[in-house]
Amino acid sequence: MKIEKITHNNKKVIKKTKTNGEISYSLKGAYLGLDIKTGKQVTTTITARTLKALDRNLIQAKLNFEKNDSTKKEKIQVKNFEELSELWFNSFKNWVSSENTLNRVRGYLDTYIIPQFGKYKPDKISSSEIQAWANQLAINAQGALETGKKRSVKGKTKDFGAIIHKLSDIFDFGTTHFGLKTNPVQSIKIPPKPKSNSKRVMVLHDEDLTKWLNFLESLPNTRGNRRFKIICDTLLCSGLRINELLALTISDLDLESSEITVNKTLVWKNGNKKLHIKGGITCKLSTKTDSGFRRVSVPLNSLLRLKAFHKEMNSYFIKHRLPQSSLIFPTIYGNYMCDRNERATLKKRLESINLPNYGFHLFRHTHASILLNAGANWKELQVRMGHKSISTTMDIYAELAPKKKVEAVNIYLDKISSLKLL
Repeated sequence: MKIEKITHNNKKVIKKTKTNGEISYSLKGAYLGLDIKTGKQVTTTITARTLKALDRNLIQAKLNFEKNDSTKKEKIQVKNFEELSELWFNSFKNWVSSENTLNRVRGYLDTYIIPQFGKYKPDKISSSEIQAWANQLAINAQGALETGKKRSVKGKTKDFGAIIHKLSDIFDFGTTHFGLKTNPVQSIKIPPKPKSNSKRVMVLHDEDLTKWLNFLESLPNTRGNRRFKIICDTLLCSGLRINELLALTISDLDLESSEITVNKTLVWKNGNKKLHIKGGITCKLSTKTDSGFRRVSVPLNSLLRLKAFHKEMNSYFIKHRLPQSSLIFPTIYGNYMCDRNERATLKKRLESINLPNYGFHLFRHTHASILLNAGANWKELQVRMGHKSISTTMDIYAELAPKKKVEAVNIYLDKISSLKLL
């Protein structure tokens, strides 16, 4: 290759001649103007195959600079939408502390967003494509709902609205950091969320609760069954969430005041297949919300059963020459216990006696129903359940006190009757 410097329009231009005779011209340090944001001179390199084309390219570069409001903007530096999504998620992780939220959003990316748009260039994804996709997600969700299954088939979630919002967040991230000009999600309309015709039973009323308690008493007296019975009993008498219970240590039990201190919870931390990192249970040293920090009064017998089981597990560790644990419900290796295995056992046992399966939250709802029917007020229940807002408590549990509905009618009739007697 032959390289020589020539002068063109009073500017120094580099002329390159390849061995096959092809010629190209380069103008380095071509002045475009002053950047209005920094006040600095902006220069660039112009290349072309002819001197006339070099002049045209220089003029076009200056026009583009002015079109960008006389500011040198970064070009998109991501290859495809998958890369942009991963960069956004890494940023998202820095300001979200909830592992459950991170797991859910990671699922949105891996199951929906990246398979659909991952290979596309971010600036080539149109609003019409996203609208068609959103419409299809709604159709899939409705179809899954009509099957009658309690859990949506993978890829057919009812939560497609949240997925679209996260897609919009990724585009916003792209406009802020990588020079994307528009967010195509902003102009689409999210279809309405499909609703189930039948309401899921979420509470055990007197007859079903009696059946369940009798069933527990009939279980063989093994360590696994003792643990299962204590878990169910404690959830029923305290209203704790299952992962709040499994995070308890012996120091969280106060036998003098007959209370349980709730100040932490277990969460599932997803792994990373690309980095060969497996998922696992970890303890979050805070509760689901700030209001989750609480002291819950429970029957003394329930606390004594928790303490006895803790002692039983440590006797097992001593016998097998393993370190003792402060956890009330450790695994046989002293680690945090994952609720998934016990949840499978619970499902099997509830179905065996024809009771509704709603996971361990069934006992939390039943606890609330018992308190409301016994006359507990909403504020008392809010504090006990660890809800941030009393409206949350009322929205969730208003339907769980059928006796109160009958009482309300009787109060009305008594009042009307008394007025008619006057």
